[in-house]
Amino acid sequence: RCSRGSLVRWVRDMISGDGEKVSYRVLDEEASGVAPGCDGLVALETWQGSRTPHTDPLARGAFVGLTLSHTRAHIFRAILESVCYGTRSCFDALEAAAATAAAEQQQSSGTDSAASSSKSNEVVIAGGATRSDLWLQLHADITGRTFLLNENTDGPLLGCAILASVGAGIYDSVDDAVENMVRRERRIEPRAEARKVYDRLYEEVYLKVRPGVKSVVHALAELRGGASSSVGEERAFWGGEHNKLGLQHGNGIRCRKWGKKCLGTIRGGSMDESLQQSDATPRNAPIIISPSLLASDWSDMKGEVQKCLDAGVPWLHIDVFDGVFLDSPNALTFGPQMVDSLSKRFANLHPELTLDVHLCVDRPERYAIPMAEAGATRIIFQWEAMGGKTNHGDDDKTLSSAIAFARTITSLGMKCGVSINPETPVKSIFPLLDSGLVDLVDVLAVEPGFGGQEFNEVAIPKIVMLRQYIDEKLRTSNGVEYVDVKILVDGGIHRGTSSLVRSAGADILVAGTALFRHPLGFEGAVNELL
Repeated sequence: RCSRGSLVRWVRDMISGDGEKVSYRVLDEEASGVAPGCDGLVALETWQGSRTPHTDPLARGAFVGLTLSHTRAHIFRAILESVCYGTRSCFDALEAAAATAAAEQQQSSGTDSAASSSKSNEVVIAGGATRSDLWLQLHADITGRTFLLNENTDGPLLGCAILASVGAGIYDSVDDAVENMVRRERRIEPRAEARKVYDRLYEEVYLKVRPGVKSVVHALAELRGGASSSVGEERAFWGGEHNKLGLQHGNGIRCRKWGKKCLGTIRGGSMDESLQQSDATPRNAPIIISPSLLASDWSDMKGEVQKCLDAGVPWLHIDVFDGVFLDSPNALTFGPQMVDSLSKRFANLHPELTLDVHLCVDRPERYAIPMAEAGATRIIFQWEAMGGKTNHGDDDKTLSSAIAFARTITSLGMKCGVSINPETPVKSIFPLLDSGLVDLVDVLAVEPGFGGQEFNEVAIPKIVMLRQYIDEKLRTSNGVEYVDVKILVDGGIHRGTSSLVRSAGADILVAGTALFRHPLGFEGAVNELL
């Protein structure tokens, strides 16, 4: 699902302009006066791509049916309704999957008994949506389910309090704690007439919008223009004078002489004599495998790290998500305490241990001192997090914030890296690399925040361009090497993609699922990537 809080905040900010922000209460009151369906306006909520029930990182948001008669109240309500439609589509997908599983189980057991209902009738809701009576009612009306509101609507905080109460001996078990600490405040029931209207809108309009605009938004992802377009920038690269080998970038990367030789030509690696470039710089350094602890068994972190060390891959990648910058309760991972524990447990016995901390968090500057004290080797900060949430693409503000943060990191004795999302143009970070403060670039080949995504081929031209920039601009100045920046690739790395990114110029491969959940075992998986 998209980040619904970020979406609603974005609409509020757009409506408000540069002046004082319109309060959510005022917008709720105005939207409450608009009839269900927003007078023919429907929105698609996938502003940040789609995860469930349709995984599509290129999905984008849309308004369909806008007219000159629509007001900000219509737009705001359409966004609220779109999130509720998305919630309903998730419920539908989960129930369909449950029904299919039940039918398969029934068939395998050879019984004819009717499967129990897989439909959910009640939903407990928590978080920001609970502060809006209108949004609560829309959830009930559109999904056709009863929503239950607890007295304490901060689910993560309440969960922590429940566990703490058991740990402190106040209650004997989690069940006892839940029985005493979770109290229902009220029920929000769907309204019959509104539900009829929304049923038709959902079935006849909303469900047709996503497939209807899919081909268009995918084409836009390939063709969007402007200097800020990562895809446009790299399409120009592949179509320009650099590409003399017949490479094509689109649904797949194809080449008349496919493989390492072609990519090697562009980045300056070893190749056929017929393809040799006069300024080529061969790179023979061995590839570094960096296990991502995000995919490890968190219940046995000590054993998982030892497994990495035993396999000869001590360069560990630690993703720190705070559930805020990536606005999702599932994007909540590690903190300084875990880094401190790993450092104290392993660093003295294994001096080769490297702890790369990838900060994908709100206000990352807060983490510099705690991570330094915890023993982090390097902080890799997210380029898109620089400048704060109000940055809105201000490149100068992003750069100045990034340089300041990089100086802080290095002044604390750590190394510094920078990470870029798939949609960010690689040339945006060149001025930062020129500063000499950064020794690593993390090229994300998937959207940050959740696993299981396929490798995004837009990473390949980024790597090639970085390799060329590093080799030609940074590594040598009048023949004297003065900056050594490594290229790390993170996301979708496995046997089928590792050779591709290595040929493009990568130095470090971050792998999670391909290592920790490989049928050949961990060491077998490492050997497969080498």
